[in-house]
Amino acid sequence: MKTKIVTLLFILVAGIEMMNAAKIDGINYVLDTENLTAEVSSNRNISGDVIIPSTVLFEGKSYSVTSIGGSAFEECSGLTSIEIPNSVISIGDNAFTGCSSLTSITISNSITSIGRRTFSGCRGLTSVTIPNSVTSIGDYAFSSCSGLTEIIIPENVTSIGDHAFYLCSGLTRVTIGNSVISIGEYAFGECKDLTSLTIGNSVTSIGSYSFSGCSGLTSLTIPNSVISIGFEAFIGCSGLTSLTIPYGVTSINTQTFSFCSGLTSIICEAQIPPSGQNMFLHCDNLSSIYVPCGTLSAYKQSWSNYANIIKYQPLEYSTIGNVNDAEAGIVTCPSTICDDTIISAVPNYGYHFMQWSDGIVDNPRMFILAQDTTFTAEFALDRSGKCGNDLALNWSYDPEKHVLTISGEGVFNENMQCGVEAKPAMTHLVIDKGITSIGENAFNGCSDLSHLTLGESVKTINNNAFYNCVNLTTIINYRPTPTNAYSTAFDGVDKFECTLYVLAGSMELYQNASVWRDFYYKKPLGATETTTTDDEVKVDPQDNAVTLTWPTEYDAASYTIEITKDGEVICTLVFNANGQLTGIAFAPSRDATRRALAAIQTVNGLQFTVTGLNSGTDYSFNLTAKDASDAVIASYSGTFKTTGTTTGVDEIVEQANRVQKVLYNGQLLILRNGEVYNATGARVE
Repeated sequence: MKTKIVTLLFILVAGIEMMNAAKIDGINYVLDTENLTAEVSSNRNISGDVIIPSTVLFEGKSYSVTSIGGSAFEECSGLTSIEIPNSVISIGDNAFTGCSSLTSITISNSITSIGRRTFSGCRGLTSVTIPNSVTSIGDYAFSSCSGLTEIIIPENVTSIGDHAFYLCSGLTRVTIGNSVISIGEYAFGECKDLTSLTIGNSVTSIGSYSFSGCSGLTSLTIPNSVISIGFEAFIGCSGLTSLTIPYGVTSINTQTFSFCSGLTSIICEAQIPPSGQNMFLHCDNLSSIYVPCGTLSAYKQSWSNYANIIKYQPLEYSTIGNVNDAEAGIVTCPSTICDDTIISAVPNYGYHFMQWSDGIVDNPRMFILAQDTTFTAEFALDRSGKCGNDLALNWSYDPEKHVLTISGEGVFNENMQCGVEAKPAMTHLVIDKGITSIGENAFNGCSDLSHLTLGESVKTINNNAFYNCVNLTTIINYRPTPTNAYSTAFDGVDKFECTLYVLAGSMELYQNASVWRDFYYKKPLGATETTTTDDEVKVDPQDNAVTLTWPTEYDAASYTIEITKDGEVICTLVFNANGQLTGIAFAPSRDATRRALAAIQTVNGLQFTVTGLNSGTDYSFNLTAKDASDAVIASYSGTFKTTGTTTGVDEIVEQANRVQKVLYNGQLLILRNGEVYNATGARVE
């Protein structure tokens, strides 16, 4: 037993030896000789302006000043200002209590908490900057600091203790950060000059007496995050004239708003009446408590003391819909409509209002109702909008075909922010003519994208623009000279599976161009896409020909064009899904002579020119798009009349003074200087 006692005494003595008291430059410290840190200790008689150093020297050793001890400057009535260095990480309780002459203090940005009664009774303080490092403000921390006029609680503070600013009668403005969750009892009690109060939107509870006696307060916004309001939290706030209790509040304690004599109206948004009794006691001018539709009976029963003034609000009321079916975009308004009320449906981002459940399309609209009624608003996904730098470009999305089109003139640099459903669902992308460049990561990770069309104006495709578009199988590029594609523009795309289509005359250039040469399959374009037909077939009659331009059906496996004269089909053209001509047929004439009809492939869009027609003659056409099962998915028909006075292919051949390729009865012929040659160069009679 003696051995144990001796050992214990040794430990105690060793502990004492590690802590030394010292007075350095007029300030008392307790020095930790093992860790070489210093704590400012009791300095009851210090006065004037004090600067606490970050380090102190004692007996040849340097100590870092890391804390200000409890009651370190308590009742130092002669202390006028103090600077606390960034090395200080904690301030003890009562550290500056009763420093009545203290007018200025600089709190280091290393402090994480302000303790109990730290600055209580510092009546000379007129302003305090609480650093962002602080996460909590202790009980009575600034109580009775009657000189304070404004306080800003920074964003990182999560709690304000009981009586933290109690009897700070000079406060006129209080801003509470969005991180504060709880406000303690009497936290701002008796702030008679307080006129402006902003409560952060993370506060869930307002403690009892928190703002009691704040008679100067004229407006109050309670955030939607608040669940409970404590006993007499706003008692005696006689300057308040109106009040909104948000929908999240579940309990209002007894006499919470009692003696708010200026209060005339209250809007309560909660669908279930918050629990509580006599919360508006002695609010003698209160004449209206407005509640949500369908809750009138519940409120009158729960708040029976105020049943005679509970009513529905005959004012403008806006509801914000929350989408619960993204495919249909149908939302249910969060509250029902009462009396003579104007209601507007506000869609979430990426949606637009369609109509109300009763078919009315007016928004906002006026309801004149005799009973509680619930309406449903229908919203639809946006199909178009602005994009690109300074919103100079346009985007449009076809949700049925899953096609996104970017158009306009300029550079598209965005990381695929076009439309709420385009990125996850789009399979086809059209970069229309006018777009000059596609930025880095613009369509990165669009894993469903299978078909890409690049307009002739696209000069540059930057790094990772189509990175990891793993299902990309078709690229159609209309630029005659190879688009400058950065080395990683198509990283992640299987270049052995993805087919590149380019203009026939540009094939050799693309075969030798960086990045493009890596695509194993490169094919010439047949008919080419166009975005200028507005879902119609454009007909351009000429002397002995007609040019047809038609929209692409992305589910199509083939396109068929029939030319009819006098009810007889005289020409049939068949194209595959990529617009390449795969078949051509001509009906024989009644006199058994060959018809001089042919088709010329052009590169001016998704179009073909049928030649060999008669001048000044009426024709009909029918264009049909079919899917892989040969089912018709789109069809177009119309009539046209050729121009001019010449007739037949013979006249065309005689007038020709340039090289021209012609498909004649399924055979490729070349017209040159009035002579006709086959594909091998042999002259044809």
